[in-house]
Amino acid sequence: MSKDASLSISEIYAKGKDNLEKSGIRWKTPPDSVLGNHLWANRSYLDSLFFEPRFLDPVEPDTSCTIFGVKLKAPIFCSPISFSKERSMTGTTLVEIARGVKEAGAMMMLGIGGSNDLQRAIDTGAPVVKIVKPYRKTNLIFEKVREAEKVGCVAVGMDIDHFYGRLAVDKPARTDAFAPQTTDIIKQAIYETNLPFIIKGVLSVVDATKAAGMGASAVVVSNHGRSAIDHSVPSMVALPRIVQSVGDQMMVLVDTGFKTGNDVLKAMAFGAKAVGFASSLVLAWAADGSDGVHMLIRQIASELKRTMAATGCSDLGQIDPSIICPMPPIWK
Repeated sequence: MSKDASLSISEIYAKGKDNLEKSGIRWKTPPDSVLGNHLWANRSYLDSLFFEPRFLDPVEPDTSCTIFGVKLKAPIFCSPISFSKERSMTGTTLVEIARGVKEAGAMMMLGIGGSNDLQRAIDTGAPVVKIVKPYRKTNLIFEKVREAEKVGCVAVGMDIDHFYGRLAVDKPARTDAFAPQTTDIIKQAIYETNLPFIIKGVLSVVDATKAAGMGASAVVVSNHGRSAIDHSVPSMVALPRIVQSVGDQMMVLVDTGFKTGNDVLKAMAFGAKAVGFASSLVLAWAADGSDGVHMLIRQIASELKRTMAATGCSDLGQIDPSIICPMPPIWK
């Protein structure tokens, strides 16, 4: 661990932003953009939820969990991160983030990237999940699903929200590469592998129910940062309805805009089994490479454990909505 191992979560983010700006990059994280107000709404909603403390009869919390057969130290995963030269992110960046994830006892998801990138991440020893894009050339989908199993991923899945390309600020991009996929195509992708299959980008009960009917093992409730569709329902708002509809049939994960251990606990109280961080881990990498990633996940997990203790939750199975007190709008 680096000499900055005592940095707080907010200090890690500040250092990462500062280092990126020194290299000429202004990294925008929710809710810094005037576009994508679902990100702002998600942050505001998270901040409006308060904990009901239960200090008597204290407990020593266990934050560990098992996701896709892998024991994790805390219900935290690295959501798929897009690597680009414009962000000064390379294969080396990928490896450093993967190493930090591995040392922290977390899980890593990979999105766009070649076979070499996937192999380098797996070689670090981190448990890796491959999330395949909805490629217009459907044979490429099946090829990447099969490759994920062959090289040792612990699970595989597909983004469904890059249906007409990604939204770059307010302009669609890569519309020639991605396309909407029918349930028949996704069923075929599921059939191509023995790995658990994840459908990412689910924000409605309708899609969640279809995912369960197709045989998916899990869904990720996700707004894909700001890069899918603007004004979509915030992931924390969609989460409890989706958990209620399919939570007894499949694992429900969530990401988009989460920053702290308290955020993780709020999502868990709403039924999520694990919470994903993407931009946050990029900032942690910018702060101190793999050590920064390890440090941030460790700090998030420590905050989660502390607040679990304060709310009387001895393990993740004890977390439920009763620990949450939504704050009425009493201030301007």
